[in-house]
Amino acid sequence: MSILRSSITSLVLLTAITILGGSSVLGAPPVPFLDDNEPGIQFLFSGDPDTLESSIHDPNDPGPSLDCGRGAPRASTGGAGGKMHNDFLLCDNWDFQPRDWGKASFLQGAFILGHSPFSDDGGWSCEGNEGPNGQNPCVNSTIRAVTTFKNQPPPGPGSLDGAPMDVTKDWVFSFDFKISVPPGDTYGNDSLFRLSSRSVGSAAADRSPTSDLIDLFGAGQDISSFRPDGTPNRYFVHHGPFVEGAPGAGELNRIDIEQELSEGRLTLHYKAAVQKLDLWFNDELVAADFESFSGHYDIDAIQIGGGGISFENGLYDNVILGVLADSGACGPQGPGANPPGDFNCDGLVDVADLGIIGANFNGSEVTYVDGDANLDGDVDVADLGIVGANWSASQATGNTSALVPEPAILSLLAMSVLMVGRRRR
Repeated sequence: MSILRSSITSLVLLTAITILGGSSVLGAPPVPFLDDNEPGIQFLFSGDPDTLESSIHDPNDPGPSLDCGRGAPRASTGGAGGKMHNDFLLCDNWDFQPRDWGKASFLQGAFILGHSPFSDDGGWSCEGNEGPNGQNPCVNSTIRAVTTFKNQPPPGPGSLDGAPMDVTKDWVFSFDFKISVPPGDTYGNDSLFRLSSRSVGSAAADRSPTSDLIDLFGAGQDISSFRPDGTPNRYFVHHGPFVEGAPGAGELNRIDIEQELSEGRLTLHYKAAVQKLDLWFNDELVAADFESFSGHYDIDAIQIGGGGISFENGLYDNVILGVLADSGACGPQGPGANPPGDFNCDGLVDVADLGIIGANFNGSEVTYVDGDANLDGDVDVADLGIVGANWSASQATGNTSALVPEPAILSLLAMSVLMVGRRRR
């Protein structure tokens, strides 16, 4: 039986490789690494998205209390009971706090833990036009957090004063998102993310992320994500250099992103050697070598969403800020100079690496060499996608360039993972 399974696996892989041979050649974005000696942020939003019921807090109430429902009690401004603003007061099933690195500083909107296309344990979900009595509970949905060292409080006197990233080292910020516009909304989203530097801005005690590093705004009129012709989900990069005293300087320094940004992963890479930034959407470099708005790069605070009034349905997941994972040699912390997905560090992304994913699929508390390509602590379909994007064509064409497969190819690779995983078990 093991021989039969091995033969089927080989057949599937050969089919995938044959089709991959005709794919276009692209690279892959850098991935962040959370180093024990460096600050960062890790917002994973975990729990069971199908669980609304918690323990019974009222002994006189015979039924379960819906402590995780959209209308459940939440912490007020300034927090209560150790909870952040708008976090659930009684819900223990869902985790909306950063894990190990980072500190939440603001959560806006009647969010819940929704089903995420990027992980098995849900994501931070705010759905406009779906509140009680037809309200819009997630108007201006916003997530803010500051950087910390591992399991350490922020170093500054205020909750919005983080531990700045080291500007002598490359750092990477990435997050998964899904944005949809409710029927009848002709405005759309107005902001996807903003990054803030400790070097500029107001006092730490009341500072919120500003446009001192980079903003990703809606590209339509009045920063709506709808363009005047009705094209939705379009954004522009608001960047530097800032021109002192020049009217509309921010508008002059913009890069319009032609792709529709409705679902996927955004990755921002700070390159210390040249002090410039690159922005990736999924596996495509959409803006390269641009400056921060202020000229500073010591990021210590992030904002996801937010901005002006908007009614979009938004879901965010796997928000991570860390140092560049490929510094150093290929090993547990990342691929080094090797292609992402090369878990056995032999310079190729091939059947052996697929076997590593299969053996550890759905595993947790893993490292890069266990198949955790995006270094989020799990081995799942996201890591499989990175393997597919960097599959070594040398097996079929003699070319070791990275390849981006079509969805059908990812399905074939997923079948291979299941087969390899079962055979190893």
